[in-house]
Amino acid sequence: MRDMKEEELFDGFEITKLLHKYITGQKLPYWDREFLEDWIEESESNRAVFQQLVDQHRLASDLVELKESGTTTKDELARFNKILDKPKPTSIWFRLVTAAAILFTISISIWLYKFYQSDKILSTEVATTTLSGDILPGSNKATLTFEDGKVLSLAGDKKAIKVDEQGTSYMDGTSISENKVQFATLTTPRKGQYKITLPDGTKVWLNAESSLRYPTKFTDKDRYVELQGEGFFDVAHDKAKPFIVASNGQQVKVLGTKFNINSYSNEPAVRTTLVSGKVELLSSRDKATVILVPGQQAKLVNSGFAINSVDTESFTAWTSNEFQFKGAALQEVLRQIERWYDVDVDYNNIPNIKVNGTISREKKLSSVLYALEKITDLQINLTKGRRIEIQK
Repeated sequence: MRDMKEEELFDGFEITKLLHKYITGQKLPYWDREFLEDWIEESESNRAVFQQLVDQHRLASDLVELKESGTTTKDELARFNKILDKPKPTSIWFRLVTAAAILFTISISIWLYKFYQSDKILSTEVATTTLSGDILPGSNKATLTFEDGKVLSLAGDKKAIKVDEQGTSYMDGTSISENKVQFATLTTPRKGQYKITLPDGTKVWLNAESSLRYPTKFTDKDRYVELQGEGFFDVAHDKAKPFIVASNGQQVKVLGTKFNINSYSNEPAVRTTLVSGKVELLSSRDKATVILVPGQQAKLVNSGFAINSVDTESFTAWTSNEFQFKGAALQEVLRQIERWYDVDVDYNNIPNIKVNGTISREKKLSSVLYALEKITDLQINLTKGRRIEIQK
């Protein structure tokens, strides 16, 4: 068994590796993201270091300024050490993280400098600045409504809540509501997303314009929740108490697994995508059932369930703040943009084309539309009324 100092050093190496992966754009599995997010929430110092590392636009701009001024490599290193200079931390592993983070920042900033100097990226920036009234991406925001009538607007900087024996609280322990057995509904608006850990340990990510109704304690023979919109579930295993998700004409029954449900009312079908484990789907209309294995997706249509093998990453990429399209219809792409940026689309002139590409959901709308133009060879305009129009 490791002692406390060994534990701190181990955590330090783990965080250093995760920071490096995050900064250099490598995708993190959800469990690594959870570990990183928990570390960020532990203290203001952690949050400050992380924020400086991901502030890529500022760092790239600083390095461009340094390059143009003709300073030496030694000067650059001194400048970036000054930029990232923080009060000296008390733990051994935190000093290790900070030192490594500075080196990672130097390397990623040099890459960003080259990235921003390319003609393609410079033209992207020009396109961004010429669009007036740009729109920011969505963020962490939601409303929590309890059965007893209590309604709370959740703090976006906290980005997640948990439910346990003590009641409902933010992940850092800040209390939201006392322990009381009742139903509650977590609702995200357009431009919103949020995460919740249910009383059994199940984690749920809610996408924009979605809601999850759940009990603050699972007291029945099964764990029953209701979903509208889109959610990703990482279900805690409990062989004696199945987990059931009811959503827009179907029920998904599991013991412990990871899956995504897209059940928006304006989509042509309810899609259930299985990442791991096994799930059983039941149609509310004709009581037909199907079993999914990892890598499969079920579409609930009028004639029943249609099963296909899919790349699950493209259907769960939103949990990593990405739009990932692999042969998606343009109409579907635009509906995702509508929900995340709270805009409306004029669908009168939409060509029947497929979209392939990955775009960050952290970009402003103008950057996303510019990237979509390049992918589709279409002209896409945003009017002052927050309306997207397509021209062939």
